[in-house]
Amino acid sequence: MDNAIVPAAAPLWWERLLGLPIFYKVLIANTIIVVAGAVGGTLLTMQSTARSGSAYELVAIFAICGTVASVVVNWFVLRAAFQPLARLERAVDQVRQGNFAVRAESTNLSDREFMALADTFNRMLDAVDEHRERLHELSMKVVTAQEEERKRISRELHDDTAQALTAQLLRLKTVEATGGSADPTVLADLIEITAQTLEGVRHMAYELRPPSLDDLGLSASLSGLVAQYQERFGLRVHFKSTCPRGRLSPVVELAVYRIAQEALTNVAKHARASEAHMLLRVDEIRLTMEVRDSGRGFDSRSLERWTGAGLGLFGMRERAALAGGALSVDSAPGRGTTVRLDVPLTSLAGMPARNWLES
Repeated sequence: MDNAIVPAAAPLWWERLLGLPIFYKVLIANTIIVVAGAVGGTLLTMQSTARSGSAYELVAIFAICGTVASVVVNWFVLRAAFQPLARLERAVDQVRQGNFAVRAESTNLSDREFMALADTFNRMLDAVDEHRERLHELSMKVVTAQEEERKRISRELHDDTAQALTAQLLRLKTVEATGGSADPTVLADLIEITAQTLEGVRHMAYELRPPSLDDLGLSASLSGLVAQYQERFGLRVHFKSTCPRGRLSPVVELAVYRIAQEALTNVAKHARASEAHMLLRVDEIRLTMEVRDSGRGFDSRSLERWTGAGLGLFGMRERAALAGGALSVDSAPGRGTTVRLDVPLTSLAGMPARNWLES
C-alpha cells in the first residue's frame, strides 16, 4: 500500500518544489547547505575535540568544504533557474534578425515569473504575426483595388470617351471633305457628342477626386454625392447635416467621404432599397456619420457582400482607423442596414479639437 502511494506523491512534491520562485529555490538550497554544514561540522568538531582537544584544523576544513559546496550547488541551481531567461534572450535575438516564427520555450525548471514573461513575449509575437498578416492582406487588397480601378478607367475611356471622339473625328473629316460647310443637323450632333464626352470626363474626374471636397468642404461634398446617386441609381437619399462652417482635417474629410460613397454604393447595388438616410453630425469633440437603409439587410456575422470589388468593409474600417475612428455595421435580414462612423476629434495624438476643426 505504501509502495503504491509514494511514487505518486513524489512527482507532485518535486513539481511544487521546481515551481517555486527562483528566490526561494536559492534560499532553500543555501539553507540546506548551511544547516547540513552546521550540524555536521558541530558533530564532527565535538567528536574531534573530545579526542584531540583542538579543532582549528577541522573548522578550516569545514569552512572550505562548505564554501565550495555552496558555490557548486548555487552554480547548478542558478544555471538551471536562469536557463529560461537565456532561451528568451536567444528568441529575442532571432526576432531581431527577422525570424518572427520563433517562440520562447519553458521547461519544468522555469520560474513562474519567467514563464509569465515568456508567455507575454509569445503573445506579443502572435499579435505581431497577426498584424503582419493583416498588413499583407491590406496591401494585396490595395494593389487589387488599384488595378481594378485602372481597368475601370481604361474601359470607360475606351468604350465611351474614345468611341465618342472617334465618331466626332469621322464627322469632322466628312465636313472637311465637303469643303468645310456643315449641315445644321451635323453641327448639332457634333455639339451633342462633344457635350456628352465632356460630361463623361467630368464624371470620371469627380469620381477620382471630387473638387468640392477641397473647395467647399465635407458637407457640400456629401450633398453632391447624394445628388449623384439619386441621378445615377434613382436612389432617394435624405441627407441631414449639422456640420459647422469650419473645415475638418483633410484626412477626416476624405475618410468620411469615401466611407459614405462605399455605403451608398452598397445600398444602391445590394440592399434593394428605394431610399436611404444619411446623417452627418459634428461638434467640438466628435464626428458621427450614419448611412441607414430599409432594404433586405443581411446577417452581420457574414459579410461576403462587403468583400467584393471596391473599397469593401475591410477598407472602410481601415479608413476609419486612419482617421482615428471606428466603424460599425448593424444589419439583419429583412430590417435593413446601418453603417455608423464615429471619429473622436480630440483622440488622435492627443490633439485638442481646435487642431482638427480648422477655421
